[in-house]
Amino acid sequence: MSVFNSPTKLLTINNLDLIRLVAAFQVALKHALIHLEVDDYYIELVSVFPGVPIFFLLSGFLIYRSYANSGSMQTFFANRLLRIYPALVVCFVLSVVMLIWLGYLPLSTLITKDFVVWAVAQLTLFQFYNPDFLRGFGVGVVNGSLWTISLEMQFYFLTPLLFYVVRKSRSMWAVLMAFFVACQVLHPFVASDTLYYKLLMVSFFPWFCMFIFGAWMSTRDDLVKKIIDAPLWLFVVVYAVVDVICYWAGMRVVGNEINIISFLALSALVFKLAYTKPELSRKILGKNDISYGVYIYHMPIVNAFIFFGWIGTPYFVLAAMMATFLFAYLSWICIERPMLGLKKTTLRRFS
Repeated sequence: MSVFNSPTKLLTINNLDLIRLVAAFQVALKHALIHLEVDDYYIELVSVFPGVPIFFLLSGFLIYRSYANSGSMQTFFANRLLRIYPALVVCFVLSVVMLIWLGYLPLSTLITKDFVVWAVAQLTLFQFYNPDFLRGFGVGVVNGSLWTISLEMQFYFLTPLLFYVVRKSRSMWAVLMAFFVACQVLHPFVASDTLYYKLLMVSFFPWFCMFIFGAWMSTRDDLVKKIIDAPLWLFVVVYAVVDVICYWAGMRVVGNEINIISFLALSALVFKLAYTKPELSRKILGKNDISYGVYIYHMPIVNAFIFFGWIGTPYFVLAAMMATFLFAYLSWICIERPMLGLKKTTLRRFS
């Protein structure tokens, strides 16, 4: 039995894996459309369903509950490391091999201080760091999407503290949510051309409200059930109307920095989709979860396309996405699934 007071039990059959895959695909497709220089119309279209905020929402929803049920802090962090780092290490190695194979990175660079610092950053908590010697390849960053890995790790470290604080007083949910919503609302007022802004954007402060809301929802079966019982069209209409109103009010309604009102409407829609035809995810994906692979592999592939000059038409975008899904599937079969199988061993070891 868990040593923690766990949140209420949620329905275990749902479409969360499928939603995470759609969110990862949204991020990958948007980046491919932008960097492979395809019509802006398509970019705006795919931005309506912003993948990164959905990731942060679902991370809170799943990770908070995972911590509560983990039995110990050691088990929780061991399982998180198994989920994130094995595939990340392989992706990093393959990215370096690609740079060498394409002739961009001389072998002599591998023993330089700059390379070692970059490698350590990529394989620890500072994936947002990018050295000067890579700025001439592709978009200038080999795998720019990995800044969110650093954020996810910050969320993981903050989860035990969040659990402790709200267990002492449930009113702290509202206090913390209000504080971090304020951080999200006020951060654009920091000058964007400063180092402070760059560091702020890779810290948890502007993003943690999304995680907290997901965590809070994981404790509220009553709200989840009300969402399940309501018609899907209602959430679609509410999200559309909220976006229109917020757009007229000058708020950001698409992309990572979606305003908090639109985010809450989007969150309700996501939870509704998660439990609408809840067996759909398993029918489509089986027990395969390739969303992480799609997320971490798409930018090295897009950068390779740019290196070869394969830009300017939707066909190259399609080819890049096909290659991304292939690498994601191989990552799942060869790396991620075997590593996740070690979770049971880890659970026994720390229980």
